[in-house]
Amino acid sequence: MNESMKNKITVELEALLPRMQRVSQMIVTVEGNWPAHYNRENPEDQYLRGMFCRVGDLLDDAKRLLDQAFAEVVDEGILTKNMGGRYALHGREFTSGQTLEYLDQNDDGVCWELSRIEHNGHDYYLVDDCSIQLEGLRVRYKHIAR
Repeated sequence: MNESMKNKITVELEALLPRMQRVSQMIVTVEGNWPAHYNRENPEDQYLRGMFCRVGDLLDDAKRLLDQAFAEVVDEGILTKNMGGRYALHGREFTSGQTLEYLDQNDDGVCWELSRIEHNGHDYYLVDDCSIQLEGLRVRYKHIAR
């Protein structure tokens, strides 16, 4: 993809984010008092209510992914296991539930992949691929404002 098309997509997605958030919030607000907005005896109303809730969940997922994609890289380097048994990047420890991006090489080339750290009772692992060794893995961390 050439730079101009990549930039156009970025601009469009950044412009779309506030609308996605607004619609998602509308769905949550209406759901809080759904009988005032949907007829419980009307199957079409109930169908739309369910579909809107599903769409709201997907919009929230899309927002999280776009926030991740557009976030600034705070730190990048090699993961090491510290004395406490946790993996760290320049002193920043990663514990269960935390996201990070790791450098992956596959048939398509080299790519940053988003994953999450979890613990299996013995050691930490990447949710995307538990066979990947964390020690020595090239990772980056992004700060996501919540």
